[in-house]
Amino acid sequence: MISTLNRYIAGRVLRGIGVAFIIVTAIIMLVDFVEGSRNLGSDSGITSLQLLFLTLLKAPKFVEQTIPFVVLFGVMGALYGMNRRSELIVLRASGLSAWRFLRPALWVTAVLGIMWSAIANPLASKMLSYQDAQMIKWSNAGEPVEVKDIWLREGTDIFQTVIHAKRVNLTEKTLDAPVFYQLQVLPDGATQFARRFDAKSAELVTRDYWQLNDVIENAPGEVTQRHLTISLPTTITLDDLQAQAKTTTTPPFWEIPAAVRDNERAGFSARGLRMQFNRLLALPIMLIAMTFIAAGVSMHLTRQGGTLRLLISGAALGFAVFFADSVISAFGEVATLPVMVASWSIPLLVLFAGIAYLSKIEDG
Repeated sequence: MISTLNRYIAGRVLRGIGVAFIIVTAIIMLVDFVEGSRNLGSDSGITSLQLLFLTLLKAPKFVEQTIPFVVLFGVMGALYGMNRRSELIVLRASGLSAWRFLRPALWVTAVLGIMWSAIANPLASKMLSYQDAQMIKWSNAGEPVEVKDIWLREGTDIFQTVIHAKRVNLTEKTLDAPVFYQLQVLPDGATQFARRFDAKSAELVTRDYWQLNDVIENAPGEVTQRHLTISLPTTITLDDLQAQAKTTTTPPFWEIPAAVRDNERAGFSARGLRMQFNRLLALPIMLIAMTFIAAGVSMHLTRQGGTLRLLISGAALGFAVFFADSVISAFGEVATLPVMVASWSIPLLVLFAGIAYLSKIEDG
């Protein structure tokens, strides 16, 4: 009996979340398709079908930002439907509390959060990367893919290299008029200029080194030297060059720890990556919190009647949580708040608030 009831409630919740997901995805795709049509123009070389395909590829990454809304409205819809058919009344009359019949919904949303972070997020990142590559390919119509004015950085704890180029040819893996700045890392963590190479061009010959052509070398206290070619070791790959042409800078969930190490080794701040990683870890908590809020709003308002009030209350709470989370995350990214506080405070606060509110209306 209990297992059958659990399956039924879980199925209702999954169905509600699925409907909300389809609606939200459709709205996002429609807005993005219209905006893309306006921005591309008639001379971009991308057809309407190609633009629709690009929009489909981008949709999962955009939907990721709205997953809490999807769960909130999905659970509200499921509970409202059960209450409308008097199913919740029967369950409560049989002696089951709200905590008991909410358990399957909590399991569903928790598993959804884990699966999204572990599976859907990497897939969405890959789809967005493929979308970037396809858009460049179709926009250039077979011409060499070029990116203008880029900066690259790599290095270790004792030596770093900063690269600036006026143009990158991704097809031929070459830099146009690059400047290589080599910096020495001092014991206190500061950097000191060591050497500079101005080249006419540079080619990423293999994964291990750059080949610089027509080079001028300068170093403090040394005479300027000219070289026909110079080979410099590198850890930069073609993927790093291609990343300069992409709109996304966030790697998939499983690759974020490695990206954090690479950025910190090269002297970059990895706060943004740490924030993203912790927010994905906290996603199951956020979805569970949204389930509690949806349950509290649904059961409180359906007793009084008023579907419109239910929708307005849910939307207001959802936007309030989204706004607060965005503000706190912004403080975390600029180092005003610690990463752990900025990433976990809102999910935990919303969770405790939802539990407290549901306790108040359920147990008095």
